[in-house]
Amino acid sequence: MQETEQAVAEAARLLRQARSVVVFSGAGISAESGIPTFRDSGGWWERFPVEQFGTWTGLLALARDRPRELAEYLVTRLRPVAEARPNPSHRAVRDMERFCRVTVVTQNIDGLHTEAGSSRVVEIHGSLLRVVWVVDRTVKAHLSRQELKAIVDKLGELCQTGRPSFRRLLLALQPIFGVGWRGLYRPDVVLFGDAMVEPEWTHALHAVRSCQVIVSVGTSGQVFPAAMLPMEAKRQGAAWIHVDPQEPAGDIWIKGRAGEILPLLVNKAWPA
Repeated sequence: MQETEQAVAEAARLLRQARSVVVFSGAGISAESGIPTFRDSGGWWERFPVEQFGTWTGLLALARDRPRELAEYLVTRLRPVAEARPNPSHRAVRDMERFCRVTVVTQNIDGLHTEAGSSRVVEIHGSLLRVVWVVDRTVKAHLSRQELKAIVDKLGELCQTGRPSFRRLLLALQPIFGVGWRGLYRPDVVLFGDAMVEPEWTHALHAVRSCQVIVSVGTSGQVFPAAMLPMEAKRQGAAWIHVDPQEPAGDIWIKGRAGEILPLLVNKAWPA
């Protein structure tokens, strides 16, 4: 406990002195909003193999050969996002903006930082709440959580049928995946094997290279090239604060859950 208090006090001092801060977030920050993580015990990739469920090629093969299995996966994957709401850690990140320039660089595709009110959010892996044309990645549609839930409900109904067909699966997914007047459209997300999206990746690099402090929270540090961002910030002279209940990293490791530590850190750095 004393070690945590000392780490929070030192991290708060660094934040108070910083003009520009990057918050680099991963799946762990949204776990407290009910969205499962990917690499922890019982996470997504333990339950759903990456080669089948983490690539466009694998997903398309499942849609063709095992549409029911894909529908069940999509219900499991999308429902938590459709039902999620920002938690205290998202709101604490938003509150930092009252005191310094904050850029959120997130690996998450759930839109919760934006919903919480953060004004500079760089989604380096895209967003499930955005549909784009594949040919040039221009936006076709923005989805509300209610609209995403409606898609999930249709997929759930499909799972209740005996043997859902490929055609019925495509009809259920039509709001987010299909062919239109500009060609193929799909959710604006980065899967394994995809290139990082631009200009988001360039914006992320610029942000970490010009900040005084980077706060990593809820990230395993195992997904590249995103995992290189804290080290890139350090190379440019930034201090690195890491918030995680288990994995030590950074110049200062604050051991604890994001929803507890981040509000505490903000209150300590800028007391009312």
